[in-house]
Amino acid sequence: MSGQLLLRRATEVAVAGMHNILYVGAAGTGKTMVARRIPTIMPSMTMEEALEVSKIYSICGLIPSGQTMIHRRPFRSPHHAVTAQALIGGGRIPRPGEISLSSTACCSLTS
Repeated sequence: MSGQLLLRRATEVAVAGMHNILYVGAAGTGKTMVARRIPTIMPSMTMEEALEVSKIYSICGLIPSGQTMIHRRPFRSPHHAVTAQALIGGGRIPRPGEISLSSTACCSLTS
């Protein structure tokens, strides 16, 4: 992650303060690259957070085989053209959407 000093600093400050951050810029400028590193600078999940994430991911069948819980913060990166249903959730057989899947995780809308 060499370069991008202002982007890195803004990300560190947002993460430290548990604030939201929106990256805006041209394709290929490193927005997603920086966002993917957010889980590595956040504190480890508490047992309560791990249970919450694991419950939601279990409903969706997204817990990797051989694991009973998710202990690392997942990173979600829905496409910028994601449908409202995929983002919010619902459907004929209700499923959590990207918002729920990123509830205690990290999320980035990429273009």
